[in-house]
Amino acid sequence: MKIFYNSHDEEYKSPFGAVGTGEQIDIRLKVEKNHNLGYTIAVMIRGVDVEYVMEAEREEGDYIVYKAELVAPNYPCLIYYYFAITEGDATYYIGNCREKLGGECCLYYENPVPYQITVASRNIRVPKWYKEGIMYQIYVDRFSIGGDENLYAGRKGFVKYEDWNDKNRYIKDDSGDVRFWDVYGGNLRGVIEKIPYLRNLGVSILYFNPIFEANSNHKYDTGDYEKLDFGYGKDEDFEELVEECKKNDISIILDGVFSHVGMDSKYFNRFGRYENTGAFQSKDSEYYDWFRFKDYPNEYESWWGNKSLPNVEEMDPSYLDYILRGENSIVKQWMRKGVKGWRLDVADELPDEFIQILKSETLKEDKDSIVLGEVWEDASNKESYNKLRKYFYGDELDSVMNYPFRTTFTGFVAGYVDGEIALKRIMSIYENYPSEYFYSCMNLIGTHDTVRALTFLGDSPDERSLDEDTRYGYVLSEEQRSFAVKRLKLLSLVQATFPGVPCIYYGDEAGMEGYSDPYCRGTYPWGRENEELLSWYRKIFKFREGSEVLKRGAWKPYACKGDLFSFTRTLGSETIVVAINRSGEDRVFKLPGSGYEDILTGEELDRKTKIQGFGFILAICC
Repeated sequence: MKIFYNSHDEEYKSPFGAVGTGEQIDIRLKVEKNHNLGYTIAVMIRGVDVEYVMEAEREEGDYIVYKAELVAPNYPCLIYYYFAITEGDATYYIGNCREKLGGECCLYYENPVPYQITVASRNIRVPKWYKEGIMYQIYVDRFSIGGDENLYAGRKGFVKYEDWNDKNRYIKDDSGDVRFWDVYGGNLRGVIEKIPYLRNLGVSILYFNPIFEANSNHKYDTGDYEKLDFGYGKDEDFEELVEECKKNDISIILDGVFSHVGMDSKYFNRFGRYENTGAFQSKDSEYYDWFRFKDYPNEYESWWGNKSLPNVEEMDPSYLDYILRGENSIVKQWMRKGVKGWRLDVADELPDEFIQILKSETLKEDKDSIVLGEVWEDASNKESYNKLRKYFYGDELDSVMNYPFRTTFTGFVAGYVDGEIALKRIMSIYENYPSEYFYSCMNLIGTHDTVRALTFLGDSPDERSLDEDTRYGYVLSEEQRSFAVKRLKLLSLVQATFPGVPCIYYGDEAGMEGYSDPYCRGTYPWGRENEELLSWYRKIFKFREGSEVLKRGAWKPYACKGDLFSFTRTLGSETIVVAINRSGEDRVFKLPGSGYEDILTGEELDRKTKIQGFGFILAICC
């Protein structure tokens, strides 16, 4: 007996993908004739099981099409479903395949893997400035120095490199703790001076790693949320940065690190650096209730066991007022200074209620503000601490860091994932994310938490197999680097043309290398850029900036098999075709129709054309 179901095909499930609250969903199953069977569809909503009997709708040759009509609940949630088929006393099941990526079905005799339908609010709207923008991530200390003042002069606990081009590494003691924080002196004045450079890349959004005062180089151990870090400049520098960004149509997003603070902060104040009384010093401190002490004062809950980062009690009323709700709360203070949105560090460490309040309060301050979450997995069904998160229900996040995009396409370009598997992974995100979110994802290739793209794409050894000194000193060979540049050009082309918000991690466009933290956090190589890569980035991202099709056009996969991955973007009568060949050998590619021309050269293309090894097609049909 043959049974067909494919959740990616509207012949079987309509509408495709996520649905709005109260929307009707038509589910169809195609079954070979001449079998006396019973069909039900089992649906689970928030743990409640409901069975729908499927009725025969029509015949198609040797097959009967069975149909069930579902109506989504009037509240956001996830629906899980599979099909139960009875034959006499036997029951077997049709469900999702074990990798849980949706699409074609699998047969089970017990414990079927269900399909997912995301039910979201009908009122989701992500602001245009964000959804159609191009983002650039800046780690301030490592981007650029402006002015000639040494802002770290006289500051204890920091060691400043004299040479901007020196390689960075942590300075640790025998126990492995950081003894001194190594810094280079990158500051906001340096960013201001480089705004023309950023505009030449098409950048319209700057995402900054933390800029609040902190006693480290990474600033994820906040010392005082109210102050700009002394190493990054003065308040007037931030004001000038905001003004220059406004003049150049650039919006600013800050890193909101709200699940923990530094033990060397005014709130905890373990070392007495601040004049006020911190929670570590006295139970009478105004901040005492912010922390979760186990055995006061030395035993307390900290972020992943790192004692330098005490966790906070996010739902404590005084903490909520200080960070979010108060008339002069932290998020409101910075938004009044010109900040347009927040990237939430470790969003899965924050309660849903906290994110909901954050979103509500930011909208009061600026109706076009956005909240972006750090989520490494499929954000539609993310669970943390055994709780299903509500990121996409319409009242929390506007966007997430699209790590599945990074994992899929770096794997494809590097040869670890073939075209069919890459498509399955991307289609799963496309199916599970409400459309407004899919077209607003922060599409990244690298971040401060990952191996540099060029290092990964150069077939370098897995860093887990290397000791610290080898990781520190590792440099791609000339042959590896040439190979990696070819791959990165393909990967960045996908990033520049895919739905969502492309985010360039500072220096990727210049050919920076390095394993993960701290080696992915080197200094931008001003005057030593890889000109081939930099010219390429400018070309494709400036094209993205000016293309309404790439900013707003519908996405559809095309030919994705083996060494090829391709898709189309369509808006009105215009269609752009993007195809990349990750193989070193030429491949024949058939365009979806005629009348195409090469976007970068203007040459007309034959319906059947050739993609060179490590090559691509970027074509437009009007």
